[in-house]
Amino acid sequence: MAQGRRAEGPDAPEQAKQSIGGALAAAQGDAGLIAAARGAFTSSMTTTFTISAVGVLAAAVLATLVMRDTKPAPAPEEPKQEELAA
Repeated sequence: MAQGRRAEGPDAPEQAKQSIGGALAAAQGDAGLIAAARGAFTSSMTTTFTISAVGVLAAAVLATLVMRDTKPAPAPEEPKQEELAA
């Protein structure tokens, strides 16, 4: 089946190789070609969205690690000499 693959070869018109709109126009009402074009488009968009989601998640984790407050807690103050004498 043509899902996930780019239309190639002598059978595919040039406009079908460029966009979903071109593929639907080239199909000229052929239900099989329309289904194949839509399936290929959906498959490629799913892959693209999945890769994008992983990238966004990685950026969020990186931002969390970089922006984390890593300053040490202030040391407790030592009692002054006056307080010790009392």
